[in-house]
Amino acid sequence: MLFIGAFLLLALSGCATRPPIPKQKARAFEFDRKGAEFFYQGQYKKALSYFQKALQVHESIDNREGVALSLNNLGTVFQATGDYVLALDFFKRSLAIHSEIGQEEGQSLNLNNIGSTILSLGKPKEALDFFQKSLALEEKKGSVKGQATRLNNLGLAYRALGQDDRALEFYLRAKKLNERVEHFQGLADNLNNIGALYESRQDWPRALEAFQGALEMDKKIENSVGISTDLANLGRLFEAMGEREKALDHYLRAWRVNEHLGLKERILQDLSKIAYLYEVLGKPQEALKFRQRAQELRSAPK
Repeated sequence: MLFIGAFLLLALSGCATRPPIPKQKARAFEFDRKGAEFFYQGQYKKALSYFQKALQVHESIDNREGVALSLNNLGTVFQATGDYVLALDFFKRSLAIHSEIGQEEGQSLNLNNIGSTILSLGKPKEALDFFQKSLALEEKKGSVKGQATRLNNLGLAYRALGQDDRALEFYLRAKKLNERVEHFQGLADNLNNIGALYESRQDWPRALEAFQGALEMDKKIENSVGISTDLANLGRLFEAMGEREKALDHYLRAWRVNEHLGLKERILQDLSKIAYLYEVLGKPQEALKFRQRAQELRSAPK
C-alpha cells in the first residue's frame, strides 16, 4: 500500500498573549478539532459531519481562513474514501482562499493535497508540479517535517512514472529528514514505500526490514490505521515468500485492529485473505467461518 494521503489543517492554538477567540470562531475550531480526531481514528462519516458543521459556522461569520481550513479538511475525508474528484474540488477551493489572503502554510498543504489526489487519479506528471511547488514553500519556511512529506510524495510520483531508482532516492532523503526530527508517522510512511519498492524487486530481506521498521514506528505512536496497514503489508510479503503461517498470523492481527476501528472495506479484505490461507493450509472449517463473517458483514445494513 502506497502512502499519498491528504493532510488536515488544524487551527493554531492560542497563547498567553493572544486575546480570547470569539465564541463562534472557537465553536467552529472545536468542530474542526473533533473532526480531526475522528478522521485519525478512521471514522470518516463522523469526521465529515464535524467538518461540515465547522464550515457552516466559519461561513456564518465570514472567517475566510476558517472556511479554507474546513474546505481542506472536507477534501481529506473525500480523498480518504476514494472520492477523488470531489476531494480535488474542495482542495482547489481552499487553495483559492489561502492564495487570496496570502496564507502560505495553507497554500503549501493545499498544493500537497492536490498533488496527492491527482496522483490517485493516475496523473503522476501533473502531480509532480504540485509537490514541487509545495516543497518550495516548505523549504522557504524551513520546515523539516514538511519537506520530508513532500519529498516522500515526489518519490511516489516518480515510482508511478516507473522511475524506481529516482523514487528510492526521494524516499531515502525523506527518511533522513524524518529521522532528524523523530517524526515517527512520517518514518513509517517512508519505510512502507521503501518496502513496497523492494517487494516489487523481490528483494525480500530489504522489504521485510522496511515493513517491520514501519510497524515499529506506528506502534511508537499507537497509530492504529498505520499498524493495520503495516501488518497487512507484512502478511502479503510473507505470503509471497511462501511463509503462509506467518502470513496468516499477520492478516489475523490486521483484521483485529480493523475490527476495532470498524473499517468495513479493510475488514472484508482481511477476511478474504484469512479464509484463503486457511483453505490452502488444509483448514476448511476455519476458512468457512471467515467467509461467513464476510458475508454477514456485506449483508449488514449500512
